[in-house]
Amino acid sequence: MEIEKSQFEWTANRIHSLRLRLGWSRSDLARRLECKLETVNAWELGQMKPNQEQLPMLEFIEKQAEYISLEVHVCPLAETQLEKSHRSQIPLDEII
Repeated sequence: MEIEKSQFEWTANRIHSLRLRLGWSRSDLARRLECKLETVNAWELGQMKPNQEQLPMLEFIEKQAEYISLEVHVCPLAETQLEKSHRSQIPLDEII
């Protein structure tokens, strides 16, 4: 089975999409990654790629965005399940 290289590469589109999904400006992303605004601009224009020092933080930010997205999706489902079942808690695996 061949895995797409783009899943692991930080492309201009992937960085731009992550930033937009979080509702951050380029300045916000630069500040969180402790780099210059010009660097983020260059990434999003495809002129540069993030260096090895920035990759772990980008991965962390992406994982946090995915977790938050899942949480936002699951909360209304959990509330509905709680109301229907008259329980105070529901295991996560019943919701997902």
